[in-house]
Amino acid sequence: MKSQLFTDILQDNFSGSGAILDAVQKQLNSFPPEQSLDIPDILKQLDKLEQTFPHFALLYHFLKTLRHFLSNKNRVQGVALKQFVEQYRKKWENTQQKAAENFLENTTVSGKNILLHSNSSAIRQLFSQMASARLFPEIWQTVSSPVNEGILQAVFLEKLGFRVHLFHEDSISQFVRQIDFALFGADLWWDNYFLNKIGTFPLALFFHHFNKPVYVLAEKRKKIALSEISEKRFQQMIHENPKPAKEILPQTENNIQVHNFYFEIIPSKFVTRFFTEE
Repeated sequence: MKSQLFTDILQDNFSGSGAILDAVQKQLNSFPPEQSLDIPDILKQLDKLEQTFPHFALLYHFLKTLRHFLSNKNRVQGVALKQFVEQYRKKWENTQQKAAENFLENTTVSGKNILLHSNSSAIRQLFSQMASARLFPEIWQTVSSPVNEGILQAVFLEKLGFRVHLFHEDSISQFVRQIDFALFGADLWWDNYFLNKIGTFPLALFFHHFNKPVYVLAEKRKKIALSEISEKRFQQMIHENPKPAKEILPQTENNIQVHNFYFEIIPSKFVTRFFTEE
């Protein structure tokens, strides 16, 4: 096995939790069926994944299930890993689609202007279904600093046939009056809060101030029951390590301390409704 199985994934600052999980599963499927793998080595690399993406509930759920599958074994064959991944994917493959269907059944999108933030596989799934149904609301997509992954989502939506307005989230005051509602994904949610890309909180506050709906699209796997995890693990989920300073300030300045974070906690009281697969 490669000494660094998930190298490219660990360096991915652009993808949401769904895309990261998909990449991990594809990597695990890449082993030859007959190859015998050292499980302690695999577990060490799974730990690195979780340390890098502690706030991605989808990844947490998958890795927890995988660790249980690997328990009480010393080695595992590639074919067994592939079978595990395929069984897991089959069990959960329709959850995003069902959440999207629930959203469309309960929300009017035709003729609407919709705000999107960051880059979410759940949002992409929803808008792919809209395009198939010939529903084309107007999109207001934020750039989503500091790594600007919102641009990737804007390009994806434009290729589906949507008209997209791309702007920096800091300029929301210029456009909020002409936008009908905000739609966010979520990387993690629990009790009365959810965690999402930095910038979601002020956007939600803006829409709350103007009495406009804020919706969140998220699978139930992303909801964490605090009674099922330790306080230490929960704190790891919600407290993020600072990201590279050069993303904000390319050159080093002695008396400037750069604070760069990707995620934040948002109170659910600013959300009009959560949409899941149920």
